[in-house]
Amino acid sequence: MKEKEGITVLRFYGSIGAANAQKLKLAFQKLPEENDRLIINLGVSFITSEAIGYLIQIYKKYKEKKGDIVLCNISDNVRTVLEMIRLHKVITIVENEEKAVAYFYQESK
Repeated sequence: MKEKEGITVLRFYGSIGAANAQKLKLAFQKLPEENDRLIINLGVSFITSEAIGYLIQIYKKYKEKKGDIVLCNISDNVRTVLEMIRLHKVITIVENEEKAVAYFYQESK
């Protein structure tokens, strides 16, 4: 977990399979409650449905507190899965962290 220009950034690499999907949940539980902007750098080659469920839960939590999340650094395999379930229609996906930061600053104007 890092801070980038006042925005919390979570970075995940490798894959999020059944054995380590709980790491995603634990990372989300450690997020500061006052935070209302989150970038999830999802640089993974594989993601389970359980992990996708955690993404949806955190999205709902941020929307309830009038915040937002952005996903970035999505591999083609993971993007295909997210598009199949239409998650890209709900959660903003951008190319990289710099564009994610720019998204938040653009949204605040």
